[in-house]
Amino acid sequence: MIGVFVLAAVAWPSAARAGGFEVADHGAQAMGRGAAFVAKADDPSAIHHNPAGLARQRGTKLFGSGNVFFHSFEFRRSGAFPDDPNDPATPWGGRPYPAVSNSAGGYVSPFLAVATDFGSLDRLTVAAGVYGPSTIGNRTFPLGVDAAPASSRYDFVQSRTTLVFPTLAAGYRVTKWLDVGISGHLAIAKFDQTQVTYADLGECKNAEYQPCDTRSTLVASATSAAATFGAMLRPNESLGFGLSVRTPVGFNAQGTLSPEAPRLGQNIELRPGAAQLYLDLPLVVRAGARYVSMDQDFEVYDLEADVVYEAWGAAQGQGPVLVVPTLGSFTDIQSTIVHHYKDTFSIRGGGAYNLDVDGSVLSLRAGGWFDTPATDHPYTRLDYDTLAKVAGTLGIGYRSGAFGIDFAYAAIASIPRVVGVGAGEVRPLNGAKNGQPVDANGDLMPAVNEGAYRGFTHVVSVAATVTFDGFFGGGRTIRYGNSYEPGYVPDPNEEKAPEPRAEEPKKTDETEPPPTKKTDPETPPEATKPPKKEEKPGTKKKEWWEELD
Repeated sequence: MIGVFVLAAVAWPSAARAGGFEVADHGAQAMGRGAAFVAKADDPSAIHHNPAGLARQRGTKLFGSGNVFFHSFEFRRSGAFPDDPNDPATPWGGRPYPAVSNSAGGYVSPFLAVATDFGSLDRLTVAAGVYGPSTIGNRTFPLGVDAAPASSRYDFVQSRTTLVFPTLAAGYRVTKWLDVGISGHLAIAKFDQTQVTYADLGECKNAEYQPCDTRSTLVASATSAAATFGAMLRPNESLGFGLSVRTPVGFNAQGTLSPEAPRLGQNIELRPGAAQLYLDLPLVVRAGARYVSMDQDFEVYDLEADVVYEAWGAAQGQGPVLVVPTLGSFTDIQSTIVHHYKDTFSIRGGGAYNLDVDGSVLSLRAGGWFDTPATDHPYTRLDYDTLAKVAGTLGIGYRSGAFGIDFAYAAIASIPRVVGVGAGEVRPLNGAKNGQPVDANGDLMPAVNEGAYRGFTHVVSVAATVTFDGFFGGGRTIRYGNSYEPGYVPDPNEEKAPEPRAEEPKKTDETEPPPTKKTDPETPPEATKPPKKEEKPGTKKKEWWEELD
């Protein structure tokens, strides 16, 4: 009866990433430009996107942001209930499976960070922040629809899981064209999952007989760590390149699994048992390039293209593993929650156009992205929206003095998917058969994920920035930088290369005769010489006594 007490799908939407998992990215500036931000990353959200972006941020900044998600996701299962409609316990028998949809409502994903150069450093900026993944952490699907059990109950019911990244970061200017950075993340996770499994004790009349259902809740927590390394290259005022790599994150969550006995198994003694959940987050690589149009030190517009790669296949190729050493009279329970994740790619593009409005800056942004799917058709489930996605975004920002505010909107369409009859691989687990997806006779249970999936997500993002140096007469003056960077003033003590000196005319002795004009080459050399002066006959110098005469 192992499977009676094992979650059929341990969901972790709060830990999901891009490429089919995370819904875009943090920060209204980044969201407004299609989440293409790794080569720009010029606000404190750089601790997430690319910590090298901190290096050129001058002054002390307080940054707060929040993404608000409104997510709809619907599954319409193929076929009909296999139950007997004449059985009082299953009057819905023979009816088509009703559609189910996420009913959790809006979800807020916040981000808070502070960055500072301590008012004097031109090459080093440090930062601290706390945030969670930019995703939907409260997916909820019903246990029943229209007085009938939900056709999705063996796949997924509810998740209230959270993940938080307390972070310390620093960015340093190695040269005037190369910046590097690092972020250290403490990863704190809390899992709270509810799921329905199946228990065929020989009394179940047919597959998915509702009186054989059992509900379980897993509550567990874990702490781990990760790091993000970043680099940013700006060879000239028109081109910029960015790269960041986040290491994998491994979790060993400790907690309790609390089962409820099925209606046809009330005589079974069940008690909560200690549980361990093992799962990993993947290696994440971001790379981007952007073109920038500058007017002296004012950025007129920029365009950026990014690629994000996530190694989900290596991190969780099969899926999370749940281990319960003892659960009542049962021991050594271990189950792999099969998902068959695969590596994902996200292609992003966008930019901004900036207007100088009486010394303030008004920014208009737009962009979009495409995410590849995180699962193949046979393993499509409701715990994550793993479908391919296409998105379009718009954004606006305004900065005046010490204050800045940004807004963004993203419309994200999940590309509909149909899992054909006979193609599904997600099945109920039967506890009476040691958690295997078979009925009492050993026959394979029917797949519960065959049907049509579709989803759409609206995201509203808001961010505010306070630059404290702006309260004291403007931004910081910097001595190490480039002429196109705001606030740059050349360091008078910086050694300069000597300027080439103009060649001075050669001085000549005034007693020397002026140069003669060249003559015809056939003229004899003697003819070119100046005529000799006629020498006067010499006279003897008179002695002093002779001058007395």
